Amino acid sequence: MTSGLAKTRRIVPYIGMAATVILLVAAFVLGLVSFGKMRQVITEEFNQQQLVLAKNLSALIRQDLDFLRRELMVLNSSPSIQFSESPSWRSRMKVTMDSIQGEELLEIWRWESLDKYSSVMDRTGGVRAERWPFDEEGLAKWARDGANRNKIMMASVPKTAAGKYGGRPLLLMAVPTYQVSPDEAHASPPGRFAGALAFLLDASAVASRFVDQARSGTTGYAWVIDGEGTFLAHPKHEFIGRNAFMARHEEFPSLGFERINEIMRDKMLTGQEGTGEYVSGWHRDEAGPVEKLIAYAPVEVHSAPPRLFWSVAVVAPTSEVHGLVRSLFMRQFFTQAAIFLAILAGAFSVLRLERYWGNLQKQKEREINLSSRLAALGTLSAGVAHEINNPIAIILGFTDLLLEKIPEGAEGHEQLKIIERQGLACKKIVENLSRFARIPEQRDETSDMNEEVKRVVAMVQNTLLTEKIICKTELQEGLPRVMGDPQGLGQVLLNLITNARAAMKNGGVLTIGTRQAGDFAELWVQDTGSGIRKQDLGHIFDPFFTTKAPGEGTGLGLSISHGIIERAGGTMTVQSRHEEEAASEPSGTTFTVRLPVADKTREDA
Repeated sequence: MTSGLAKTRRIVPYIGMAATVILLVAAFVLGLVSFGKMRQVITEEFNQQQLVLAKNLSALIRQDLDFLRRELMVLNSSPSIQFSESPSWRSRMKVTMDSIQGEELLEIWRWESLDKYSSVMDRTGGVRAERWPFDEEGLAKWARDGANRNKIMMASVPKTAAGKYGGRPLLLMAVPTYQVSPDEAHASPPGRFAGALAFLLDASAVASRFVDQARSGTTGYAWVIDGEGTFLAHPKHEFIGRNAFMARHEEFPSLGFERINEIMRDKMLTGQEGTGEYVSGWHRDEAGPVEKLIAYAPVEVHSAPPRLFWSVAVVAPTSEVHGLVRSLFMRQFFTQAAIFLAILAGAFSVLRLERYWGNLQKQKEREINLSSRLAALGTLSAGVAHEINNPIAIILGFTDLLLEKIPEGAEGHEQLKIIERQGLACKKIVENLSRFARIPEQRDETSDMNEEVKRVVAMVQNTLLTEKIICKTELQEGLPRVMGDPQGLGQVLLNLITNARAAMKNGGVLTIGTRQAGDFAELWVQDTGSGIRKQDLGHIFDPFFTTKAPGEGTGLGLSISHGIIERAGGTMTVQSRHEEEAASEPSGTTFTVRLPVADKTREDA
């Protein structure tokens, strides 16, 4: 019997090894079967990420065009432009030209209704007189139509008219001019038609501003075509201004480009978004057939008839994704092999460790049971302390009143003293119960409030500029360190700035300041946005409460920020005036964060 048992024990390791080999082979076979499916899933997921990037690039280009439209309307509202006040109209146009950075704005055209010539200002600030070269009759007819008042016309400039600009793709943005803005010389403007104002834009510069820096994966890139299939942005700069269908064929006549031509013709040039695959003749510096993944999204340049749109494409070679899949497959295989070998090695020690783990498990169960009972006792203690404290206070109060009426030595005085002593003993017990139930706060870390403000402002400065939000800081020098971890303070500040941006959709002023108030340091964030309604002020720190539209917020940001400040021993308050309740006063919101100043010992630490 003993011999048979020993023999069985010797055979067990070999059985385990054989089972491990069988499991490894089975895992490898299953991995091969799932390899194709995994590659398909990861390829689709990668292309979806490219589609997200394409949509983001589309949104950035639309925001840039919206900014240019606003600048055109602001310039058109100037009395000096409407009444041809010389030389102030030149200065006003020069200010607009200088305020638009980059090479997007080539010229500003100002056409008066009674003149055949337009006043044209270029990037240098020089002004010349020139006949309108882009369908002069069509522009005049459109501008004189009263139905187009305060509307913007956008159109691509024909290549025949763009020759003097080096053949670059051009975009026209025009608006009728009416004499409606009063000034000192025209207190009551007549409101009559006065001509038109136009921006001549380099469409390639507008499209390339964000697209040139876009990256998908390791070597992927983005390009843009207009509604006629002309390249507006592409890493191969010689393609810009050329028809996308012809440029590829002329560069690599041996390839058919059927798939990418079909995608452009049936999808991109019809304003659709989507993903796909195609074969290209190059990728960056690599020549030859290259399989690529593509995601594309439309850019709505002008929504009014005639509709004008571009299309952004983000592409990357499929080899990057397939190489990643192969790497993941091999990593998974070797991981499984290591796990099975570890299981085999662990089999020899299972019997020896079984009793140890059993005892350890019992010990852990006892500890968990004890922790649960302590937690329940803490909750019960808090409730008991709350319920008993008020009756004890009443008993002690009436005892004190009776002691004042009964002199010392009189009958009943000693009994009242006994009641008082026992009541105080009960009060002490209640205080101990409350202390037991209370969870101490951890406030060991300190932060430099000014440095956190500078860091977060530097991080969001570019975003604020694109949204026409002016950011001002008023930081008190020599501000001592405060309690709370820097990451938490930065999270709170970033959340307050995000909320301020959402409240200032049309731009505004964001002011961030710090100051010391006794043993506290204050951080305040003030915006000139739409403000918060009075009935909502009492709920803004509640979890999941939000005043934003569905899908734009979770309602957790302020709740989490409020919790971070409270855990650091501070407070967060808000003052706001909603635009509907502001009357003659400006609307806006101010959040104030107060944190205790750290003592010298913790500052040195």
